[in-house]
Amino acid sequence: MEIQIKVNTVFGRVAVILAGLLIAILLSLPAGSNLIAGVLSDARVDVRPDLIAAGIKYVPNSAAVSARLVEAQMTEGDRDLTATDVLARRTVNLSPWDYRNRLLLATVKEAAGDRAAAEAALQEALSLAPNYTDVHWRFANLLLREGKLAKAVPEFRIAASSSPNLLPATLDLLWRVSGGNLAVAQAVTPKDAKARLVLAQFLLNQSRASDAITVFAGIDRGSLVGLPESSAFIDALIKAGNLGEARGLWIGLVSGEYAQPGRPLPAVWNGGFETEISKSLGQFDWMISRNEYAVPAIDQTTSHTGSRSLRIDFAGRDTTKLDGQIKQTISVRPGAHYVLECYTKTERLESPEGPRIVVADIASATEVAASSPLATGSTDWRRIALEFTAPAAARAVVITIKRVPKYSYDDPTRGTIWFDDFVLTEQLK
Repeated sequence: MEIQIKVNTVFGRVAVILAGLLIAILLSLPAGSNLIAGVLSDARVDVRPDLIAAGIKYVPNSAAVSARLVEAQMTEGDRDLTATDVLARRTVNLSPWDYRNRLLLATVKEAAGDRAAAEAALQEALSLAPNYTDVHWRFANLLLREGKLAKAVPEFRIAASSSPNLLPATLDLLWRVSGGNLAVAQAVTPKDAKARLVLAQFLLNQSRASDAITVFAGIDRGSLVGLPESSAFIDALIKAGNLGEARGLWIGLVSGEYAQPGRPLPAVWNGGFETEISKSLGQFDWMISRNEYAVPAIDQTTSHTGSRSLRIDFAGRDTTKLDGQIKQTISVRPGAHYVLECYTKTERLESPEGPRIVVADIASATEVAASSPLATGSTDWRRIALEFTAPAAARAVVITIKRVPKYSYDDPTRGTIWFDDFVLTEQLK
C-alpha cells in the first residue's frame, strides 16, 4: 500500500519538512539516552563525577548510571554523605533486584557510621544473591567490625568454601581477632581435605605443632594421598624439628599403618624392600638413584626373605664412588643406643675396598658409625650388625650405603651386591 501526500503550497511543504524533522528527533532520543547511559556506566571509561552528575539529568531512570555516580562520590575527599545516601537509596529503588546496589548502600551507610543500616542492606543483598562469594565476604567483615564474631564465622566459612583462596587471609584475621582461639579457626574452616590441610599448615606456622598434627591426622587418608599439599606439610613438619611426628604421619599416609600400644612402627621403613617406593611421598622411604659408577634397583628375583631385595650393579669404572645414592632417614631418640642389622649377598665382587653401611647425623652429615667394608668375591646371605649411639642433639640419622675412594685413583669396582631385611632396634638399658 502506497500513500501519496500532495502538497501544492509552500507553507504546506515547510510543515511537512518540520514534521519529518520532529519525528526523526523523537526517534533518536532513545538511542541517544542508551548511548549516554552506556558510556557513563562503563567502569572501563574514566569519567569525572561532575560529568556523571551532568549526564544523569538525561538518563534519570538509569540505575547503572546512578550507581556509578554513588561509587564516584564515595571516592571524593569532600564527599556529602547525606546526598550520596539519598542517591544510593534511589539507586536501590530504580533496580530493587540488583544485589550490587544493596552493597553500595551498605558502603554508604557504614561510611556514615550507621552499621546497623549497613548490616540490614547486606542482609537484603544476601537474600538476593545467596550464592555470591563477595556478598558473604562483605557481610562477614561487617559483622566482625561490629564485634559479632559468632555471627561472622559462618559467613566467612561460606565465602571460603566457594573461594578457597580466601581461607588463609580469613584464618589470619580471625586468629588475631580471637586471640589464637583454635575453636574459631576450626569452625571457620570448610570440611574438605584441602581446607583442613590449609588449617594444619596455618597452625604449624603459628608454632602450634601438636594442634596442626591433630588436624592433619583427622583428615581422611584417601583424600590426602593424592594432594601435593600433604607432602608439603610433612616437609614443613620436618623443618620445624618434629621428625618423629612427621614420620608417624608419613607412614600412615603411605601405608595406612599407625602406631598402637604394643605395636610400634618399624624404625626402618620398608626394610625388606617389599613395598613400592613412593614417588610423591619420599621423605622417609628409601631414596635410590644411580650414578656413573653403580646402578641400584629393586630385584624381584633374589631375596633373603620375602620376594624382593636391593641390588647394586657396579659399572667397573675406576675410582668408584657411591655416596648418597641409597639412603633413608630414620628418627631416633637423642643419646639412645641402637643396633642396625641387615643381610648382604655378593656375586663376583671386585673392589680395592668394598662398600660400607654408614649411619650419619642428618644435621651435620658426620658419620656416627660404619660397618666394615663388604668382603669381595661371591658369598651367600650374611648378617651385618652395626651398633651406635645417637648424638645427644640428634632427632634423626641417615642410613646409607657408601663407598668413597681413599685416594684420587683406585682400581675399578665390579660385580653385584644385594641388601635385604634392614632392622633397627633400640637397646633399652
